[in-house]
Amino acid sequence: MKIFVISLSTSDERRANVTNKLGNRNIKFEFLDAVDGRTSDHSYLRNYDEQSFLINRRRKAAPGELGCYVSHLLAWEKCVELNEAIVVLEDDFELTENFEKGIEFLTQFVDKVAFIRLEPLEKQIFVTSFKTADFSLVKQLNVGMCMTGYIITPRGAKNLLKKGMRIRAPIDLYLKYTFTHDQIIHAITPGIVYPTHQDSIIGIDVRNQREKGAILGIKRFAFKSAYAIGNFMTNLRNAYRRF
Repeated sequence: MKIFVISLSTSDERRANVTNKLGNRNIKFEFLDAVDGRTSDHSYLRNYDEQSFLINRRRKAAPGELGCYVSHLLAWEKCVELNEAIVVLEDDFELTENFEKGIEFLTQFVDKVAFIRLEPLEKQIFVTSFKTADFSLVKQLNVGMCMTGYIITPRGAKNLLKKGMRIRAPIDLYLKYTFTHDQIIHAITPGIVYPTHQDSIIGIDVRNQREKGAILGIKRFAFKSAYAIGNFMTNLRNAYRRF
């Protein structure tokens, strides 16, 4: 599978680190130029739905957060364009020593699944689809946050793009809302990629700025309750499907 690393074209230090990490292991890859939400005028940034984002997160989106969302959309479009499964990494990744072996294990499933997360599970709520002595492919019944590394297939990319073009939440929260896109989110265990949590252009301070107001609070409570029920029912149904 081809590997694409999402990275700002101006991030020379990060790109050098990526080249060293993958080059030292003879892993071929391509950079996918990320969208910088602070400076870019990419047309997809105009799909930002501020009211829905406020209900989702009780704050407005940070510019870097919007750029991150659009960058992943472009990776999914690349998958559709190539018509083949691809590996997508953000440029703050680290690989485990079993990365190559894990990717080889997952290759057998790319014609059966939509999306496979490569990071360690945040919550141990899953159903095992396939297991070997070294790895398991599992269905996440409570999808974790973070998008540091994953495999996406053309089927998954088309369906996620269909429902995800309007930016109503951070990209990892969109993925978590299986009720919205109706895709089974798989993962490999143990994980073979993990984030280094390098300084983010999204900005922690911005993400901690919450909007106040009773009406927003009521809307947010109603939204979260409806989505909790929807997600539960969707994940319960998916639990009985092998892939």
